[in-house]
Amino acid sequence: MFHRPNISWRHYIEVEQVSTIKLNTRFVIVGAPRTGSTLLVKTLNTLDGVCCHGELLGEDQVRGYEDGVDLINITQQERKSRVQRLLQERNADPVGFINKALSTGGTAAGFKALYSAFLNPRWSEIMSWLQSLEDIRFIHLTRANSLRRFISEQILLQGGPNHSGAGGRSDVPIKIHCDIELFLSRSLELDTQANEISALLSQQRVLEVQYEALAADTSAAVKDVCLFLGLNNVASTIEPALRKVGAADLQDSVTNYQELLDHPATRELALSD
Repeated sequence: MFHRPNISWRHYIEVEQVSTIKLNTRFVIVGAPRTGSTLLVKTLNTLDGVCCHGELLGEDQVRGYEDGVDLINITQQERKSRVQRLLQERNADPVGFINKALSTGGTAAGFKALYSAFLNPRWSEIMSWLQSLEDIRFIHLTRANSLRRFISEQILLQGGPNHSGAGGRSDVPIKIHCDIELFLSRSLELDTQANEISALLSQQRVLEVQYEALAADTSAAVKDVCLFLGLNNVASTIEPALRKVGAADLQDSVTNYQELLDHPATRELALSD
């Protein structure tokens, strides 16, 4: 459980309380790896008035900070300097950094945090501050098929993301051996983290979005998110910002498919894929 400190983050609350400017809707996307957060972030960023940053709370990096910089056309040195600057700014004043990110102009601003970052004691001050905000909203991403999530994570670790934004790495098909004991251990770890997240957010406004629904009908799922965020005038059709290019059939993703069918812990998940 996070303990709310008596200094630092209170300053930002006091500033907001005396401000006469209406703050935009602020939100956090939280979930385990491979639950659709990249798809949701990038799709939200295609909508007018929405700014969704990426992973701002990485251990040693700030990833996906939306500040309007053209990352394609800047030099490698400029890119490196920007990465270092953002990291220094965040580490020097974590709450101020997140507050600035969530104060982006528009109607809604947010960022994503994986379970490991959200529960990291290093960021407890940020989490206490977020929980103190009256307008903050949380989007909790889950995935029903934990086996598919695990296999996707292992593919990511071995060869890179399997979506259209993977910079070409996704064009190389990857098959992995699914270690069932490792799957069970990892699933238990993430289930424990999910329960901790649910307890922390029990008094907050939370929308749960399942990966399977987001992937099957991204437009409908993102519209539900927009409704939750109080956004008006959302386009009737919302195009996914990414497309999945990995294997659709589980048999094409693992080398030990029959073992998954034979094991009681994975059989139903393998068949329901």
